[in-house]
Amino acid sequence: MYDVWVHRTNIYLDDRQLALLRRLGAQRGEPVAGLVRQAVDEWLERRGVRELDPDEWQARFDALLQRRMSTTESGGADQGLAEADVAAAVTAVRAERGRARGR
Repeated sequence: MYDVWVHRTNIYLDDRQLALLRRLGAQRGEPVAGLVRQAVDEWLERRGVRELDPDEWQARFDALLQRRMSTTESGGADQGLAEADVAAAVTAVRAERGRARGR
């Protein structure tokens, strides 16, 4: 039935929303739950929210490691630079998450 595992959850819709979804589902021959999943997928896509595959995570980690190693090799490895690098990475991740949430 599904190509991925789905989980049951509760959402709260007002009478109008539920009636419209039921009508649309009946017209399309689809369950309301399927319509809700489609709507959530479209909403996430518009906001650029996505999963990073393991290869992308590995590439990001490798790039960070290479930056740290080149800093060490150039004799510039000190606690302040390391903390600044980590702080910059945290700021970048938080900004990306904020954009994904529409902030």
